[in-house]
Amino acid sequence: MKKKLTLTVGIPTYYGGPALVNAAKSVLDSKSVDKFRLIVNIDGNPLEPEIEKQLLDLGVDVVFSKERGGQVARIKQMIGMTDTDILVLTQDDIQLAPDTLANILKTFGNYPKLTMIGARMRSKKTNKIMEKIVDVAVEGNNELGRRWKNGNNYLMASGRCMAFRADFIKKFDIPEGIINSDSYLYFENKRKGGEFLALSEAVVFNKTPETLKEHLKQSRKFSVSKGENEKYAGENLSGEYSIPLKPKLEAFAAILLRKHIWAILYLGINLYTKIVGRNMYKDAVRFWETDKTTKKV
Repeated sequence: MKKKLTLTVGIPTYYGGPALVNAAKSVLDSKSVDKFRLIVNIDGNPLEPEIEKQLLDLGVDVVFSKERGGQVARIKQMIGMTDTDILVLTQDDIQLAPDTLANILKTFGNYPKLTMIGARMRSKKTNKIMEKIVDVAVEGNNELGRRWKNGNNYLMASGRCMAFRADFIKKFDIPEGIINSDSYLYFENKRKGGEFLALSEAVVFNKTPETLKEHLKQSRKFSVSKGENEKYAGENLSGEYSIPLKPKLEAFAAILLRKHIWAILYLGINLYTKIVGRNMYKDAVRFWETDKTTKKV
């Protein structure tokens, strides 16, 4: 009989508002999963007393870090705190589908050599124009990522929800200055000889930005990814970032059929982002102004 895998879920946060409580509830409401530990690691910004009380009442292990160290510092701390088989890292403004954690554990159990899983991102339903436009990017990333390299690529590793064999991620070298931890953890898993799987049955919902300013900030943040990963890897990663034209065209065609006018509007937003934000994060550091609209409840 297969051994039941034990689980820890970790959420690093700086903002820590009502959305964090909702995220914790969605994690704890997961179906078909044995009791597990949920850690919320606060990055130097004290919680409101009512938020802290709600988390503690839910049984969340709330960890306070007095000094701000950034998301990666909190992730490293939670890796060190993990004594289970599997560690799932997620964020403070998500909603897990009820069977996401069960599907992650089942997949790790079925594939003993698997060391990392990337969940599938979906946007929350909305009637707001900007969010509908940005949803094109979320769905487009899904379409493109699954068509390129059979889904084994950095696009499919989103910090909204990633899962690891705990004993394997403990071997990672993770500099705290990393800005885009999503792609770094994907490449570090690969460097250490691990195996990655984009699991479509592990669904995570998140709220897209309501404003162009926040979308621009999020988009340009990822522009530093290739440069910093090459810096830490000490090698040229052009092959890992150069996406062929065919999957790009196929992905856009698929999105155009589903999203119609929103896909066309997104092309304009994307062009504007590239022009206006070209040098926005030239001297980026790991501390970012927290998005507000994505954390509304």
